[in-house]
Amino acid sequence: MHASINISNAEFQTRADKLLDHVRARRFSGVVLFDNHYILYYTGFAFIPTERPIAFVMNAAGERGLFAPRLEVEHARANALIDRVDRYLEYPYTPHPMEAFKKMLDEMGVRDSVGCDADGYPWILGYRGPTLTEMTGTPPTRVATRGRPQAMASSSELDIPSRREGRTKTSAAPK
Repeated sequence: MHASINISNAEFQTRADKLLDHVRARRFSGVVLFDNHYILYYTGFAFIPTERPIAFVMNAAGERGLFAPRLEVEHARANALIDRVDRYLEYPYTPHPMEAFKKMLDEMGVRDSVGCDADGYPWILGYRGPTLTEMTGTPPTRVATRGRPQAMASSSELDIPSRREGRTKTSAAPK
């Protein structure tokens, strides 16, 4: 028997379903995540953030998309649990990649009421670009608390054993 430490597609699907429940409960048209840890958590797509923007988008219908530079398209298709990959050629480039991202948001129906982890891709390594507010015309609502999306399970929800005490943490975990 071959043992694996890979997280199953079923687990990523369960995580995305919980996030979708949150999107629908808040009556968002969708959610946009830019943080690489959140994208990994919900899709299985691992990357190192650079000046080339990458984002995960899920609309209220449950369609999941990844926005990535052309350089990452094959990697995204092979490793992420998503329905679509939208790409841009390069950054910096004309037109700005976020013009293609805005088109993706429009095609997926993610506008008006949007949940997010940040109001745009972070300005790192020379990246400069518009915010979600500027692209959609409406300020998004942050769905992250204490550095994680609200739909992520806490250690108390997962019933994780404490290493020091050899027993289960239940009330000590932050919610």
